[in-house]
Amino acid sequence: MITPTQIAMKKARRNFIVGLIAATVAVNSIILLAPDAESKSYLGDLIQPMVAAVAAGLALVVVYRQKVSGIFGKAYAALAAGLGLYLVAEILWTYYSLGLGIEVPFPSLADAFWLSAYAPFGYGLFTLSRLYSKRGKRGGNGHTKALVVMGIGVAAFSSYYVMQLVAVSDPSAPDAGIALVIGIAYPVMDAILLIPALFAIISAGRGYLTSIPWIFVSWLFTALADSLFGFTAVTSMAADVTIWNMYYVAAYLSMAAGMLWHNKYMIFDSKLEIVSPVPPSPPKQ
Repeated sequence: MITPTQIAMKKARRNFIVGLIAATVAVNSIILLAPDAESKSYLGDLIQPMVAAVAAGLALVVVYRQKVSGIFGKAYAALAAGLGLYLVAEILWTYYSLGLGIEVPFPSLADAFWLSAYAPFGYGLFTLSRLYSKRGKRGGNGHTKALVVMGIGVAAFSSYYVMQLVAVSDPSAPDAGIALVIGIAYPVMDAILLIPALFAIISAGRGYLTSIPWIFVSWLFTALADSLFGFTAVTSMAADVTIWNMYYVAAYLSMAAGMLWHNKYMIFDSKLEIVSPVPPSPPKQ
């Protein structure tokens, strides 16, 4: 029997999903409808740090209210740290392209911050993904098989991507060796974190962890954007930056939606009398 609380939660999830899609379409339309490629690139460089700041700001609110103790506290603090590093990288990129008016070099200082964010993101994503696996033990065999299949698929695609990257890299470009190493690092680390992301997504809809799939969906967008960007950067190919800008925007907004949901429904606040609408049995600390 469906309870009123479950009905309310389904409606809230639907509203959040519709809102996320609408926000993503609206923001990306600003870039997509720009009159020329230069304007699209300018708007993308301007908008990305803004949406990154929104996601990072919501993550900090979660950390402030939830603190950093326990599984959730540590995991969300790690995600907040990763978003903070991404925000710094986005600001540096915008400073290069709009402030200095130069083509952003690859590699650049921004890459150092993007790459350093993989450590906290990895901790946060793997920690939250493990909570899913514990709650999904009833269908353990099915989930294990799905995880194996996903792992093989991601590994195969990543290997193919890296081989293509090496094959078509431009050795005459400045810092070609470093650029190739960094270009390979992005898809490899993206692939590692895609495993918990995909696993969490197929396990979605399990009560109080509802916000987490949106956080993991953001990683799918990030991996796609990184792959497109890394390939064109290493090969020195001209590309329509609108494509990866739109993926990055979608990634940040998905992360922001997950943080907003967690902040709104999943954190007890005695002053505001906010509790999770589906009070969970807290996992082991």
